[in-house]
Amino acid sequence: MIFVHGGYFRPRTDLAHAHPLARALASSGVLVALVEYRRAGGQPHLLDDVTAAIDSICAELPGWGVSAGARENLIVSGHSAGGCLVLAWASHLPEAGPRIRLLPLAPVTDLLREVADGLGDGAVLDYMGLRPEEDLAAYLRHDPRSRVALIPERVDVHSIHGDADGIVDIEFSRVFPAACTELAGANHADVIDPESPYFAQVSKLLLG
Repeated sequence: MIFVHGGYFRPRTDLAHAHPLARALASSGVLVALVEYRRAGGQPHLLDDVTAAIDSICAELPGWGVSAGARENLIVSGHSAGGCLVLAWASHLPEAGPRIRLLPLAPVTDLLREVADGLGDGAVLDYMGLRPEEDLAAYLRHDPRSRVALIPERVDVHSIHGDADGIVDIEFSRVFPAACTELAGANHADVIDPESPYFAQVSKLLLG
């Protein structure tokens, strides 16, 4: 599994945020690689960093002793902003290639609506640097909602989102054209917290 942490693209949240999740999943016998990215704001660094990191991890797998069969069973996930980044990453993949299970957790899926509604204390606007009307091409490169039709058929997208999420409204996942499992009563942090009563279900969905 390759996992991209969240934090609404803000500098204060780094890779350590995902350590408990990674340790819990690794205890199930799964190789988990965490991805870091520059968080100073201003595209295109974040998406470029995630793309470079995933390419590097995939290239290293044979040297890590991962069998060819296991390499054909790649899981890619990310939480919140990380979910946005993995969805955007997938939309730039070629049609040909191995199958990938893409399982974003409480993902940010609509950058244009985030900016228009001033959500997340302006986090997306800080990330993008300019408003959509000032640089629409940048948004059309990064925005999962705008690019969902470009995700290759070989990528199986399935979101996991709590219906009590007060950070990223579950309605974003409900209207995103991909499968979604709703967790009744789960908040934004529950989907990544190994101590959460929802984590067993999240782990089963991720690894199943």
